[in-house]
Amino acid sequence: MVDFVYKKYTTEEDKIYEQAMLRLKNAVHEGMTYDEACAHLNIKDQSLLTFIMEDFLKIMIAEMHYEKGMSLKEIADKLAVPHKQLIKTKEIMLEDIAITAAAEYHKETSMGQG
Repeated sequence: MVDFVYKKYTTEEDKIYEQAMLRLKNAVHEGMTYDEACAHLNIKDQSLLTFIMEDFLKIMIAEMHYEKGMSLKEIADKLAVPHKQLIKTKEIMLEDIAITAAAEYHKETSMGQG
């Protein structure tokens, strides 16, 4: 198994993340596309901006596809995002989940809890 470490963000970065997610969700709820919503973000740190944009798309897939039962095609149309991009993002999201689940399992079993 490959060791994978997620970047730890500062308190300020966490605050920026939370505010950005709220803005993005509100923008999409008001009918903006993904790109239109993301264009309204004013985040100078390019790597943080990229992370937020990618994470937001994963959240939209989780909420719209898994919670509300929308197809990826329907989500692509609603957000004006290429269908292939959503498929790729979903694959990445599922890989993230698998990595996190495996890490938690190994952490628990190495602590004598498994």
